[in-house]
Amino acid sequence: MASVNQATQEAPCPQNEPSSDGDGASVRVLMVDDHIDTGRAMKALLEPLGYQVTTAHSLTSALEAARAEDFDILISDIGLPDGTGIELMNHLRTKMAIKGIALSGFGMEEDIAKSKAAGFAEHFTKPIEFSLLETAIRGLTNSR
Repeated sequence: MASVNQATQEAPCPQNEPSSDGDGASVRVLMVDDHIDTGRAMKALLEPLGYQVTTAHSLTSALEAARAEDFDILISDIGLPDGTGIELMNHLRTKMAIKGIALSGFGMEEDIAKSKAAGFAEHFTKPIEFSLLETAIRGLTNSR
């Protein structure tokens, strides 16, 4: 569930410069999760690897971030407070060449098929193992 203070934190977080010792330095990631702490944690795990991470907490804030810049990877929760990650991916694919990783509490074959049909290359069921997510990002971006 979204927190009561979510409305004040809807704007995407500013990007930090990638670290010089990470290997994802040129990869721009849009991380979308309605659970604010999850978005922050994912950003904190990805940035030391050199990824440029922008977080958003709703379909609306993700679309705002995508209007401001292009992204290489979308990592999105499927269930968002004002829409779905499926809708987000469908929209972004018409605007930019973006690869996606879906995160969901649902992992039935039908759920995975829906995310793949929308253009997500991977579908992970929560809770996710970070090393698998990192491997998927590297595979999609051909980073070492």
